[in-house]
Amino acid sequence: MKRQTLQIGSALLATTALSSTAIAGSVTAASSTAQQAATSLTALSLSAQVFGGNTPEAQSLGPAAWNIDLTNSLTSKFTLELRSSNSDFVTSGGAVGIYSESGTTLQAATTFTGCTVQTLTDRILVQDCLDISSNSAAGIDVLQISGIIFDEANGLATVGSSIALSGSVLGDGSAGTFETITSANVITSVNSLAASHRTGVAASILNTATPAFSTLTGAAVTLNLGAVTLSGGQGVLSTNLSDPVGGTVAAPTASFTNLVSALELTVEHGVLTDVATSTLVLTPGAGAVSTNQTFVPTTTAGNTASFDVGVTGSSPLGSYDIVVNFDGSDAISAWPAGTLTAAYSVGDAKNLAALGGTSGSLASLSRGGMSAAINTAQSSTGAGTTFNSLVRIVNNGTVSGTATIVVTNDATGVVLGTYTSSTIAPGATLQVDIPTIESGATITPDGGQYGLAVSGAFTGYVQHLMFNTATESLVDLSGFRNAGAANNP
Repeated sequence: MKRQTLQIGSALLATTALSSTAIAGSVTAASSTAQQAATSLTALSLSAQVFGGNTPEAQSLGPAAWNIDLTNSLTSKFTLELRSSNSDFVTSGGAVGIYSESGTTLQAATTFTGCTVQTLTDRILVQDCLDISSNSAAGIDVLQISGIIFDEANGLATVGSSIALSGSVLGDGSAGTFETITSANVITSVNSLAASHRTGVAASILNTATPAFSTLTGAAVTLNLGAVTLSGGQGVLSTNLSDPVGGTVAAPTASFTNLVSALELTVEHGVLTDVATSTLVLTPGAGAVSTNQTFVPTTTAGNTASFDVGVTGSSPLGSYDIVVNFDGSDAISAWPAGTLTAAYSVGDAKNLAALGGTSGSLASLSRGGMSAAINTAQSSTGAGTTFNSLVRIVNNGTVSGTATIVVTNDATGVVLGTYTSSTIAPGATLQVDIPTIESGATITPDGGQYGLAVSGAFTGYVQHLMFNTATESLVDLSGFRNAGAANNP
């Protein structure tokens, strides 16, 4: 924008002002049609997958063009020195257009001379620009430099890195610096693809189910743990800085085949070890290339399962839900949130860099009603002949219900059997000894210790009591009490 006119002659107007005041020009977008003065600049988005898959040091970017919008309307001979950060210039090509300004419209200046372009590895010099127009009001307001090609920009292989242009406008001879060109990012490396994760809604295991805790709220036997979505159409450019990579969101299937050919999902969740879990599947959702296909794990080990998603000749864009199915008859245990990890592979047709791996969390499960745990309960043989474990179950709710005790080997966690109590009325307490539990669960005692998982379709709490037959003393060894609301004794 016009701030100061510098006249040709023995002395520059306002030379003192220019030397004592910071005057800055700007890098703006180059117009491809009628020259319209730009007021802002948005950096070009370069595909990190395309750039990083090549040898970055030998990869050229461009050509491209930008406007250098001067603060002053210059009528004295000057030289523009343009520099870049995070790259070098390719020492060939380059052209310059010169414009004067009328309001916000740039007028091509056919009466200007000079402005020879010299491209060096570390700078571009637009030298000896001079306005020889007979119109004294005319001046050089904007230089449009085209044919700029960058190389040695290997930093752009990292998403988020940028190339910036900056520079100086130098007067002829001893005139000094007319103004500086404020540094501005012109190219930024971004992902061609976008990956996102959704955590499923935490599940409540229904204590009033039959059997207790065998279904979720609403009698559901299916839980959506979460999802991963892979989408394209990010509007990024290839290394020529003109062609978009991957087409559009509306038609991504063929366009993105070589950007990502497969994805591997790894699910880590304790529910995979639950006796009530029947299957874990991956269900394609919105935008998936094969919405009628359900994927099953390729490998499963303990609490970890992996899925390989690949569709021949196409790209696995879209949304995928991680779904666990329960058998509806065994009790479902409570589990903390799990983790979903995604890794992406590129196609073979182009030399590309893969999208970096991503991760997210998966839904947790908790039990409604009473749920308690007891450790180191003594069996009826061995130490249990002197130290008798007693389980006291208190129903402090408003409905009657039975309690279920799942007995495990306290050392190995192996399930030994399940005992179901008699009905416990509201406000009532049931005390049951270990021999009764062993008999009801059909367990042959081996002198070891038990872990007891106690649950019931009512609110309440559990106490673990130890009776010493030698001293006839009773000790409360409760290792767990539900401490929330109505379950607090």
